Amino acid sequence: MSIDYAINLFPKIKRGFLFLNLQEYYRQIENNELIINQFINNKTPSNVKIILKICLTLIFHSKKPHYALVNEAVEFSKKFKKGSLVNGVLREFLRKKDLIKDNEKNVPKLFKANCDKIYTSNKIRSYIYESFFTKPKSFQIALKDNENNFYRKRVAFLNDKLRVNYFVQDIGNFEIINSIKSLYGEKKILDVCAAPGGKSILLSSYGFKVEALDKSQNQIDKFLENIKRLKLDIKISKKDFLNSKISSKYNSILLDAPCSALGTFRRNPDVVNKIDEKKLIMNQDIQVKMVDKSLNLLNKGGILVYIVCSFHSFETMGVIDKILQKHKNITVEGIQSDKMIKKENGYFINPYSFKEYGGSDIFFVTALRKKK
Repeated sequence: MSIDYAINLFPKIKRGFLFLNLQEYYRQIENNELIINQFINNKTPSNVKIILKICLTLIFHSKKPHYALVNEAVEFSKKFKKGSLVNGVLREFLRKKDLIKDNEKNVPKLFKANCDKIYTSNKIRSYIYESFFTKPKSFQIALKDNENNFYRKRVAFLNDKLRVNYFVQDIGNFEIINSIKSLYGEKKILDVCAAPGGKSILLSSYGFKVEALDKSQNQIDKFLENIKRLKLDIKISKKDFLNSKISSKYNSILLDAPCSALGTFRRNPDVVNKIDEKKLIMNQDIQVKMVDKSLNLLNKGGILVYIVCSFHSFETMGVIDKILQKHKNITVEGIQSDKMIKKENGYFINPYSFKEYGGSDIFFVTALRKKK
């Protein structure tokens, strides 16, 4: 369950507060674990540890009186017959609070390990670690070039209101599409897993005729809402790509495959806590099947671009390794961008290169050409 899904289960009036505090809970999960361990032993039940960490997050990051937060935590923990334990730990913590550093920035170990596999520069690594604890900037993308926009004449900050003829997209995501658009020899393109539509909209603004498909009705509804607001003529079909028969062949295909979304850790810090090898192997299996099917729909000489918002090797280089082992008629094309780092068979967005704009999410992209 994602943060967004969980938050939407609550009344609108409470969602803002809950969203900010849940984000902070996951950002501080490693720090709070280290603090809590000073006051408990290894026999403390996991549900009690979660209650304590939630309360610590609120103590450090909300304006509610500490005694009120402790009382609520104690009352809730009575459901598990642990009220006395929670009360004792939190009271002891508050007595020593001024002696405890609450500004430590301990990055979750698995997150750090996966980051270090991809980025060898200490400068880039340090920037990514720091950005884990920083609220990200939001961006909006123009349908047409505008000299007043700060990046590529298309990107502006989204502060209060979305402008007319602009749509929401991360600057790293924009860079991917802006960099690969010239690789396509034909502007009729199949966009697989297209909803909620950012990439389709951007491609359309560059003159592409987009044929979009997605299997999620919720995401398709967002896609339709976006293109209606922007007055664009982009058709989308509800299809399960892997289980649908597609008879057409294409020279240009874009596959933004489902993944762990690890690269969106700044706005969705909970994804870091969900790094699970079994789930990643399942993801890779689906991703390989989707690339495989896409290549079967690709004409000779055509280009398939594979994108994921992840930097885990299973979902990125590992997928392409398996594809290249199976398909001997596929070559990896070069991508020109000073905002990406080449790694084996693909490219990763370098968020440090967007430092002056507040950084970016992390994406992996590779362009595959089928030999003639």
